[in-house]
Amino acid sequence: MFFDGSARVNFFLQIQKSLKIHLRMRKLLFLLLAVSTWYACTKTGETPISSSDAVQSSEQSDATAKPKRILLKQGGDQGLYINGKNFSYSPGDTFVLTGKWSYCTLENIYGEAGKHVVIVNQGSQVQLSSGFSFTNCRYIKVLGNGTKDKYGFRISSTVNSGVGVTIQGRSSNIIIARVDIYNKTYGYWVKQEASCADSLQYPSWVIKGINIYNGRIQSCNQEGMYLGSTDPNGKRAITCNGRTIYPKPLRLGNIKVHNMIIKDTYRSGIQLSCASQGTNEIYNNTITNCGFEYNTNGQGSGISLGGYTTANVYDNTISNTFTMGISSLGAGPLTIRNNKISNTGVLSGHRANGMASIMIDTRYTDPTTNTTFTVYDNAIGTNTDVGVRVYRTYPTYTTNNAIYSNGAAKIAVDPNIKWKASK
Repeated sequence: MFFDGSARVNFFLQIQKSLKIHLRMRKLLFLLLAVSTWYACTKTGETPISSSDAVQSSEQSDATAKPKRILLKQGGDQGLYINGKNFSYSPGDTFVLTGKWSYCTLENIYGEAGKHVVIVNQGSQVQLSSGFSFTNCRYIKVLGNGTKDKYGFRISSTVNSGVGVTIQGRSSNIIIARVDIYNKTYGYWVKQEASCADSLQYPSWVIKGINIYNGRIQSCNQEGMYLGSTDPNGKRAITCNGRTIYPKPLRLGNIKVHNMIIKDTYRSGIQLSCASQGTNEIYNNTITNCGFEYNTNGQGSGISLGGYTTANVYDNTISNTFTMGISSLGAGPLTIRNNKISNTGVLSGHRANGMASIMIDTRYTDPTTNTTFTVYDNAIGTNTDVGVRVYRTYPTYTTNNAIYSNGAAKIAVDPNIKWKASK
């Protein structure tokens, strides 16, 4: 079709006018749709959402998703290994165990603050012959409260072997409660020894926020609880790709052990070492019959604090230890208060002379860390030395030390250490 000049202009003006009318109609339709949507939502008590609100709503839905209960199924060896990298779970989920097990080993399982991954028994007490192991795990709870049993988990061997509960690697924020451990080499092993991997060497990580309580440990042929490396200065050589190195192990921090029953150990009941970070507490524990190895090197105490350790030790009942009731070789603030300590240096007819109920000494630290001790309100019974003895192997004590209100206990302090007999 062909037009002259004026006809062509009129034709395009008509098209433009039609397009404007069409656009107005579309805007009107959209407006009517929005009004009707608002009206409908208002009548039903809901709030209209924009596309951006919809995205936010989806995120909130994920965040508030209900935790799942996941029944763990063992393999042919009655055990289970889970690597969180290829296991479907979410923070806040609960792992459920039933029946008899050999082992339950978890690696790379991560909960979150306020959303721990919980491991619980169901139906009856769950029995394990090897135990639990956690490597690179964070925000975990092991709670034996799934039934009315006092201890919902029982870990035991027919002969003394293995570890009841292991926490190692880059782990943190793990809670263990109502677990009964019997006839193992170690009840608990919470530490990471020297490693070729930089990520497992001091100061790359701190194993922190470990809380162990309301449990029982019996008949271990080493320590009941081995917490932290006893080589904090990295004096033990390891070979990495043909090269000998001396790395320092990971430190511990914010360790709590309380309301535990520990008895019949070949070495110390509780040994905490390398715990230089945060606030470490050992309290309300009952510890008896420690040191059946009958070694006078100090590895038969009720509570033993190793190098670099700062701690508050209180309200414990300790009896029948072949070596000291409480011994400390740590650094930093140390408080020992309101403990009941009896029958120190004597165990099942064997006697070790020179064992104080409470013994404090210093060890080399790098950098130098000063020690301040406060010892008070302890009920001290019989021993083969004195009630409180303080040595000075390294001159790293402050002048703010105190020993007081420990009944009639005899006290022996190195003359070069400044201390007072009052608050």
